[in-house]
This record gives sequence, C-alpha cells and structure tokens, in this order.
Amino acid sequence: MSGAALGQPKRPYGLTEAEYQRAKRALKAKVRRLEAAYALYDEESQGFRGVWTVAGTRSAESSDGDVTSAALTGELTITYDREEERYEVAGKVKVAGQRGSRWDGVADLGSGQLIEAYDAVAGGEGEALYTRAADGTLALRFRSLRGEPKITARASLTPAFAVSQAELRQQLFEAKKELQYLRYPRPEPVRYAARSGDVALRFTPTVEHDPDGVEEDVLRLIKSAKASIDVASFEFALVRVSRALIEAQQRGVKVRVVYDDLEDHQRAVQLLKQHQVPCRSDGRSGFMHNKFMVIDRGQPEGDLVWTGSTNLAPRGIYVSDNHTLLFHNAELAKLYTIEFEEMFVDGQFGITSPSNTSHEWIRVDRFTKVQVYFAPEDDALDRLIELVKTARRSIKIIAFAFTSPRLFKAITERMAAGVEVQGLFESRHAGWKDIMIAPLHNAGADVRFDRNPDALHHKVIVIDGRYVCTGSFNFSDNADRTNDENMVIVNSRSVARVFTRELAQLFSVSDPNDPRIATAGMPDPNDDPDGILDAIRAARPQPAATTPTTGATPDPADTGDTSGLSGAVDDAARSDDD
Repeated sequence: MSGAALGQPKRPYGLTEAEYQRAKRALKAKVRRLEAAYALYDEESQGFRGVWTVAGTRSAESSDGDVTSAALTGELTITYDREEERYEVAGKVKVAGQRGSRWDGVADLGSGQLIEAYDAVAGGEGEALYTRAADGTLALRFRSLRGEPKITARASLTPAFAVSQAELRQQLFEAKKELQYLRYPRPEPVRYAARSGDVALRFTPTVEHDPDGVEEDVLRLIKSAKASIDVASFEFALVRVSRALIEAQQRGVKVRVVYDDLEDHQRAVQLLKQHQVPCRSDGRSGFMHNKFMVIDRGQPEGDLVWTGSTNLAPRGIYVSDNHTLLFHNAELAKLYTIEFEEMFVDGQFGITSPSNTSHEWIRVDRFTKVQVYFAPEDDALDRLIELVKTARRSIKIIAFAFTSPRLFKAITERMAAGVEVQGLFESRHAGWKDIMIAPLHNAGADVRFDRNPDALHHKVIVIDGRYVCTGSFNFSDNADRTNDENMVIVNSRSVARVFTRELAQLFSVSDPNDPRIATAGMPDPNDDPDGILDAIRAARPQPAATTPTTGATPDPADTGDTSGLSGAVDDAARSDDD
C-alpha cells in the first residue's frame, strides 16, 4: 500500500495511492450526478439544475450545399454557481458514427443563451440556445459559429433520474458516506445520552442526508420550539437551518440570530434577511466565535442549550471532527440568554461585554454539573489554568489551536509531578511558530497530529477523567482576549469517558511517527521570551504525583458516587451507532 502524505489518513481497503485516487474520482462524479438530480427538487430551483439526457438530430451543411443528418445523444450536467449567479454546463454529446466530445460552457439559462463559447461535437466554436417546455424538459438548439461544415442541431433534454426525492436522498447519503470513509477512515463517531434526558453529546463528522445526523438534530430542535430560538454561530451557512428558522418565525416563534460579519455573504444569512428574521453581525475585526443555541427559554419543556465546537456550516458538521452538547437546564439557559442579549440587544461584543456571569456549579442531573465562562470578560483562560493545576493523574487534550504559553506551563508543571499528558492536534497548524506541539512532546507528553484531511476542530481538555473543558474556546490569546467565546466546564465522569473514547478513536488513525511532532513550534534557543525551553527542562516526572498547591477548588459536591454511572456509560456504548 502506498503511503499517504503527512497529515493524511492511511488509504482504506489496502488501496494503493493510484487506486485510491481513481476510487475517489469515481465517487465524486457519482455524488455530483446525484446532487444535480436532487437539486431539481429544491423549492427554489428554476428547473435547470440537474443531470439531463440529450436526444436529437444534428444537421451539417457543407460548403457545396450538401446536408447530412445524424442522431445526437448525450448527457449534460447543469449546476449553478451562486457567487457568480450563473449556470455551468458540462457533459458529453455524441453524433451517431462519430466520437463523442466534451461540452463545457457557462450559461445564462434564464434567457436561454450560452454566454461563453463551447467546443463540442457541434463543430468548431458555437453557441447554444435553450427554452424550457411546460412539461419541465429543455429544448436545446445549437449552431457552429466557426468551422466547416456549418452545423445546427436540435435536441430535447429530459431529467436523467426518474426517481423520487426520497430515493435520491438515500442514494446521496450512501454515496457520501462511502466517500467520507474513503477520504477519512476513522471509527464511527460516538454519541451519548444520559438516562436523565438532560445531557446529550454527539461527535462529527456525520453524513449529509443522514436522517439521524447532526444537522437533523439541529432541525428537530428548531422544529420543536414553541416560544423562542436564540442562535449565535460564528459560521452560519446551512440553508436548511435558515429555512427551519424562517418557518419557526412564521408559526409565531420568536427567532433571533447573531453571526460573525464574515458570514454576510452566505445564502443562509441572506435568506434570513429576506424573510425579516431578526439577525445581526458583530461588525468588528474580532470574531464572534460562539456556537450555541437557546431553545424555549423559560418554557415548561424548554430551557434547552445546544453548544460545543460545531459551527452551523457544512464543514462543521459533515467534514471536520467536532462535537455538540445539549443540556436541559433553566439556570444554564438563563446564563446563555443573558450573554446572547448582550450581543443581540446591546451590541456588546468582545471587550465591551460586561462580566456578569455566575460561576457557581449548576447541577444538570444527578451525575452532571457545569460551570460557564464567557470570553473575553470572564477570564476563561485563568479558570482553565486553575483547573489544570488540580490534575493529579491525567490531562487529555483534543485541540484545533493550542498557542498559549501560560496553559503550556501549567500543564508541564503537572507533568513534573507525574501527571500523564496525551494530546491530539490539528495537523495543518504544524507550521505555526507558536504551536505547542513539539514543546509538549519534548516535555514527555504523548502527542499526535490528526489525520482528518479537513480539520480537527475540538477545543477539549479532560482532567483526571472527571472534568471536561469545552465549548468554542480555543487555547489561544485571541480566544481569551479578543473573540466572543463560551467555555463550559462539565463535571461528569460519564461525559469525560465519552471524550476520552473520542480521543482514543482519533489516536487509532493517527501517525505516531510523524516527524513534525518533534519540531512543530519548538522555539529558537536565542528567541524564547516565554521561557518555553525552561518549562520543557523542568517537566521531569517524579515517581508519583504530588498534591496540587493551587487555590483552585474543585466542586466538593461530587463525592465520586458511581451508582448509576455504569448505566450512563452503557447508554454511551449502546448509542455508538451514528
């Protein structure tokens, strides 16, 4: 088997690199065909997008006036480029008795005119004219502009897939699932649901059109809303989510959305504005980096808080390694609503946001308590470091970005006391000067780069198999000082076990021999203002961990009672079927 490039997963099924590339091209072509056909069912479709079969006649007139005719067949795929607001046409047409030729062009199908020249079997360069019949078919007429003989042709284009939307959706799901595994053969992402019904946890990537996927979870939450929906999402690019929010508003639900100003161009955002859904961006250089929703705050069946590392965007759900957390708790919903209204109502983003969040432990169910910190106003990094300093056995990290020298030093201090550290990090950041991968490795931690061809996007630290620090908060100065973020500290052995399992799964497809591990982010001995090299040298494990000497106070309410925990863990095992 041919080896994959650094940061890329091993090829599945024992494929060579050439076999892998061929299989990927074939699956991508299949997905494009199915998507084009599925697009015809889009409620906003103008009836052009899709895969079309071509049947007609081509006539050629030579310079001496002789005319010959032949049957014309083929297949064209018509897609729409939203950014350029134009259709693109590609495919093959074939004249009986001759070889087929490619057809490529850019079409203004609204007026029926191919606006860029094509080079196809019509002969030389030419133009094409389209008209749409009442029965949904397209009539195609094209003629050559240059070349001999002069050629004209007439043909009828009919949809190539005469199957239902549900059948196409299933075919798309199966093809995309196969393509996803081919690109990234990781174990199935796990999921967890507490028996209380008040805590749920999922991991991505899931597959588009999966009836039990993460986007479907979001849509079900929106459709269940009776009174209110507040959404804060750094990326907002899921059109189906926009439509669900529009429908919710139309049935009387109060809908409000905050997004980062980088998303103004997204169709999902434009749809909200077109339908007068109240929404606003942060309108600043720093990021509104949150990813949370509050559903039915203060309602009997409401007070749902959805958060985690997952943006409401295709990459967030269908490509990257991410997670979502769902809590059912009135106190938690209140805290998130206060933060949301600071942004949406008061326009207070970043450093202008007031520090008014209670940091008391909130009990969600018998075995789960949480604290919430919002950045930059709540000194979230200070609290994270404080908690890290309580570690006595293990620290496990799954992180998109880790550039904080202060956090690094807190971790290496515990390593010097015998605490074991394991970490998995986004491989595309191997070239960052201040990434803390090689420093952790050289201090004695077991660290790897992920092999997702897109991104590992978690922001997770698990401490002693008990505390999980997560949310939108990257381990960086920008997260702590500039961006709008939320960090959730979950005190739950069950939740910690599930995140530990996710780390183990991602480790199972990582490369322990990646040479970048030993070099990524190592400072120059002559340019080390943060004292990283001294921290590495100081991280010499002793025989046993010492009792931490920190002012941090873990929540004393959890006495380690494990009655019922086996059931919670069983829930996680039983639900590993995403």
